[in-house]
Amino acid sequence: MVLDLNVFDARDLLIRGKESFPPGANATDTVIAGVHLNATALDTANYTFYPGNNTLSNGSDCYLAFTPYQPAFVHPNASFVNATSCYSSIYPIGPRGLAGIAISVPFALAIVLSLVCLAKHGALYLRSTRRFYPIGRRWQWYWGCFVSACALVSLYAGVDIERFYLQDLPIVLAVFFWYLLCVGTMAVVWEAVRHWGSWLERQYIDPNPFVYRDDDTRAKVEFWLPMWFYFWLWMVRPEWAA
Repeated sequence: MVLDLNVFDARDLLIRGKESFPPGANATDTVIAGVHLNATALDTANYTFYPGNNTLSNGSDCYLAFTPYQPAFVHPNASFVNATSCYSSIYPIGPRGLAGIAISVPFALAIVLSLVCLAKHGALYLRSTRRFYPIGRRWQWYWGCFVSACALVSLYAGVDIERFYLQDLPIVLAVFFWYLLCVGTMAVVWEAVRHWGSWLERQYIDPNPFVYRDDDTRAKVEFWLPMWFYFWLWMVRPEWAA
């Protein structure tokens, strides 16, 4: 199914209120999707009928106005009976949703594998030293779990993007967690490279603890460079529409 982004016609914006209602049996009646509704009540609540996408909306509430989702009755206070919100999932799962479900399976397995690796490689068997803190080798697995969780939320939210008649919370969740996923992926790569460098350094220090000093320029760079990286990673906003 192709996602239709033409949610309204431009001419619908020029006709507002009672003038937009289809003619009914009399001046206070309108027929929408074969159902007679109180046009006076709709006009009092500032409802407008948009034929371009077959919806009734007053800016605050929006309801579908086509079979079989049209309201069955409208009370004098403009409250509906058996009305369906415009932000409802009325379409079947489309290719986007099916692809999202399929791709989410590897990410779910990635969370399990990341937790296994965290328990295996992040465990502390010896007393921690000032040079090598246990948290240093755990961050890559923390970020791995974070990225996989964001991917799951974004993919599952993508299922309802095609199912919703008008876009609402699902597309917001999908885009927001996709943004977090991109940031987390950069952090995963950064921590993996940093941990590899730390592991190589430990190959020299374990045989001779005094081969490197703790207060030289190299040690200061190792301390401040990650903070500098994370500062710009979270402060520089990527282009959401890219």
